[in-house]
Amino acid sequence: MKQKLNHLKNNPQVQEKLQQMKPSKSIWGVLGVVLVFFVPEIVNYFWSGEINLWIVKFAQTTQSQEVSTLLEWSSKVLFDGQISWLNVGLGVVFLVWLFRK
Repeated sequence: MKQKLNHLKNNPQVQEKLQQMKPSKSIWGVLGVVLVFFVPEIVNYFWSGEINLWIVKFAQTTQSQEVSTLLEWSSKVLFDGQISWLNVGLGVVFLVWLFRK
């Protein structure tokens, strides 16, 4: 396993692909990371109750009971008002990677 990791670390093709994945060191790179990783968590934390109420009202207008149930269940799972520390952690990792070297 160590050999494979060392091979990947020293492989120029892998290094090239990692550089292509790295966000650009510009305002757009920073905004992209912030908008993808941090803003959804802030919205979920502060407005999950209002979002869930809106989805429940919307679900009542659907013609299918299955769709209505699915919408209500998914809204409660997605917008639970808690922060996803995995998402925030990935955002921090990308920001550190962005400003490194």
